[in-house]
Amino acid sequence: MTDLRASIFIDQLQPQTLAYISTWMRGTLPRLRMAAQIVEIAPGLDIEVLTDVVLKSADVRAGLLVVERQFGTLQFHSHSTAEVHSGAAAILAALGQTMDDVAPPKISASKLVTNVDDQHAFLMNRNKLGSMVIGGDSIYLLECQSAAYAILACNEAEKEADIKLIDMRMVGANGRLYLAGTEADVRNARNAAESALRQVGAV
Repeated sequence: MTDLRASIFIDQLQPQTLAYISTWMRGTLPRLRMAAQIVEIAPGLDIEVLTDVVLKSADVRAGLLVVERQFGTLQFHSHSTAEVHSGAAAILAALGQTMDDVAPPKISASKLVTNVDDQHAFLMNRNKLGSMVIGGDSIYLLECQSAAYAILACNEAEKEADIKLIDMRMVGANGRLYLAGTEADVRNARNAAESALRQVGAV
């Protein structure tokens, strides 16, 4: 049986979140403020069948399709919120499931590091894919399950705080998010990210 680990609706992709995922997306690139849906399932290969279902059921474009060791992840988007919802509904119908069957997010780690040392910033920048951490920045760090929830946390944090997106991993066993800015801004980012996850389910 297919385990629906995440089914996440994003009302409007924010600029940094969009730019970040576009750097490694191999499908159709979304545009700013588009609505998007991210689905994560297990076993991973089942995502191919669900991709077929979505693309034949709704007028959407697929941006991301990943089949990895345990999980499969699909991201699709459209200017039409209704079409994105239609694609998500088609997946639920194909699985014979409802949103109540979706695993709620779990926060494994949520940390703030203030006034980052120059050496620490250098070490983080060696592995980053987004903006640069600068010595003196404060950092918000999030680790969550399922991994796909990292993009929701990122997108909602960007709506509420003036932060830099340093790194965001939304595929694999765990999702990870690195955001930088002033201490006040990263605290606001943390509150927005965790609030978004709590609204999806019990954390």
